[in-house]
Amino acid sequence: MNRRWLGIAVFVVAAGVAAIVLFESTAPAPELPRRLRLPDAVVVAIAPPKSGFTTSGAPFPAAVVTPTLGQACVTGNVIDALNGLAVAGADITLSTFAGQRKTTTDSTGRFELRGLTEGTVHLSLVRADGYLELTPSAELHLIDGVCVSSLTLTLSPRVEYVGDVVDAEGAPIVGAHVTITTEREAELQSFVTDARGRFHFIAPEEALITVTHPGFLTRRAEIDFKVRTTRALTVRLEKLSDDGGSSTTEIRGVVLDERDAGVEAVVIIRREFGFTRAVERTLQTSAAGAFTFTAERGSFFLIARHGDDGSAWVRSAGGEVVLRVQREATLQGLVRDEQGAPVPMFSVLLQAKQGALELNAVEPRHVVDADGAFHVSGVTPGAYELVIAAPGFAPSNPQVLELPPGEIRSVEVRLGRGVQVQGSIVSRSTRAPLRGARVSLERSVDDTALPLARTDENGRFSLGGLTPGRRSLLAEAEGHDSRLLSLEVSASGATGLVIDLAPVPDGGTPELELVGIGAVLKADADLLLIDGLIPGGGAERAGLRTSERLVSIDGANVVMLGFGGSIERLRGAEDTTVVVEVRDASGLTRRVVVTRRRVAR
Repeated sequence: MNRRWLGIAVFVVAAGVAAIVLFESTAPAPELPRRLRLPDAVVVAIAPPKSGFTTSGAPFPAAVVTPTLGQACVTGNVIDALNGLAVAGADITLSTFAGQRKTTTDSTGRFELRGLTEGTVHLSLVRADGYLELTPSAELHLIDGVCVSSLTLTLSPRVEYVGDVVDAEGAPIVGAHVTITTEREAELQSFVTDARGRFHFIAPEEALITVTHPGFLTRRAEIDFKVRTTRALTVRLEKLSDDGGSSTTEIRGVVLDERDAGVEAVVIIRREFGFTRAVERTLQTSAAGAFTFTAERGSFFLIARHGDDGSAWVRSAGGEVVLRVQREATLQGLVRDEQGAPVPMFSVLLQAKQGALELNAVEPRHVVDADGAFHVSGVTPGAYELVIAAPGFAPSNPQVLELPPGEIRSVEVRLGRGVQVQGSIVSRSTRAPLRGARVSLERSVDDTALPLARTDENGRFSLGGLTPGRRSLLAEAEGHDSRLLSLEVSASGATGLVIDLAPVPDGGTPELELVGIGAVLKADADLLLIDGLIPGGGAERAGLRTSERLVSIDGANVVMLGFGGSIERLRGAEDTTVVVEVRDASGLTRRVVVTRRRVAR
């Protein structure tokens, strides 16, 4: 579902720094203006750039705010996420205080809703034949005399994948049970493999596939870039050992209120697997708040809901868990550009902090408000990182907020224009331009807004909304290996970048080509866990071991660098070195010199 926005106008790009000004939660909230006064015959608009943002695979909407005569209106278009072409016959549903308003796109993918009354309108559903349903968390604050126009909505095609379940020798496994889950749904789809050990499925990018069969270990898989490119998934099951093999874990928990009294509640449990956190189970506690959860061993995140109250996310791999529900908090604020003018189209992204390096994303809220105002209620109390992303701007720097129970916290966010990286993507063997290739910032666990663009018919791209510094770009194209490259982006941006991708041989599978230390890292409280080693990579050759944890990189503590900053520090030119300090399970630390190498995985 990670795709792009369409650019419809040229805009000026200059380096800028985003800032967030906090107001003390005990002070009166700043007055949020109710109406933007528009000069006669003047169009107030923010033009969408030639690139957009995504998070968890979902593209952000883009819009322009313009003055109009009479009542408020909403006009726009629906496009295909893969090729940017218009989607005709798409049904769009808006929810208003007076009920639902529906419309359908015409042959050019355009739609319009006029005669709308003032108030908050929620974009609740976009549906079209052959596409995955879009249920964006988007709200439009409408006032008379202002029209939300050029609202661009992106639909992802319903791509069918072929799955094969095989044993260690490659023989098909008949009757294996396959479950597909997402961050929202505990069981999106369920299948049983046929006589060839095969199943066919349609699922979003962030889905988690779980395969079970009596006598075999349970296995899980994500829809990663290889699966997206080949549209095929092979899951290999290993037989249980004589002693029963796969072990389970038990979580025994209780839900308490602010007075430490047990309360009946609903508990949502998500399993963590790679970048995916999918719903494992939803259960009801006893009247005293007690619950027990048993499943195959893993890492889980739990949250409780009791009426209008909620708990913070708690991570657990087993044992005793206490979930404390509290009155929900409210976050409100204003979004301004560097000159202080309102930014009328933006996205509010919150991530609950689990530790110094661990974050748990909250669904982004996309807002159109002529005054640049937003109001997010029903937030579970706790510590969060806030990021604001808007078309034509660089995302704001992550800012830590403490949201106390039952209180309103107010912020003002200033957005800078950011910089652009312009270039082209070509095939390594023929140097022919690759149309429709995707280039984006690399995804990591703390990403909330990923700039993304697609190449035109000449293979050219313009990726906007970046902040200066070392950045890792991921380039992907059908029929080619993907490539992850690290570059230094200056305050004036970068132009003339040429990214060449190697074609995948007939019958082959795509690889990810990158230069780094060759280690798979995972946030673990205040450290970075080495979760895997790439064969032949610098980390393996230097003697680093899985389960060790990175403490510092070239003398800089990983907490100060953050997850993304740590990854960038490990990247660099081929055959250069980096010094890492690692800690083993016993607490002993050692320093290791690692050579960066080109690897494929």
